[in-house]
Amino acid sequence: MNVEIREMEPADYDAVVALWSQTPGVILQPLTDSREGIARLLERNPGLSVVALLERGIAGSLLASHDGRRGFLQHLAVAPPLRGHGVAKAMIGRCLDGLSRHQLGWVHLDVAVTNEAAGAFWEKAGWSFQSHLMRLSRKL
Repeated sequence: MNVEIREMEPADYDAVVALWSQTPGVILQPLTDSREGIARLLERNPGLSVVALLERGIAGSLLASHDGRRGFLQHLAVAPPLRGHGVAKAMIGRCLDGLSRHQLGWVHLDVAVTNEAAGAFWEKAGWSFQSHLMRLSRKL
């Protein structure tokens, strides 16, 4: 299987959203996951987010960003036929390499508490739940 990992571009938006929409556990937000929201993220964090390409188009995606102190990964998705073939691992590696160039202390990601499969995936990939942290959010 010949999969190419490259930087995500604004033109990838429709295909990436189609993939996210078919991926259980990916929760799309109207403002930040809109075409404009994703374009803003890509512009503010050049070279960090990626897509995985096969001959027939986009088969995976991962958003990466940072605030100057911490990095963030969001919306990991791989098309079902490619799962278990190292596509996610390759995308994660590429994003972490990009984030490491910014001398960040940590990289965080969120997993819905109901998404046990995603939690198990990330733990197997070497990530750990931080029991001393609690994520609090407030909608703007």
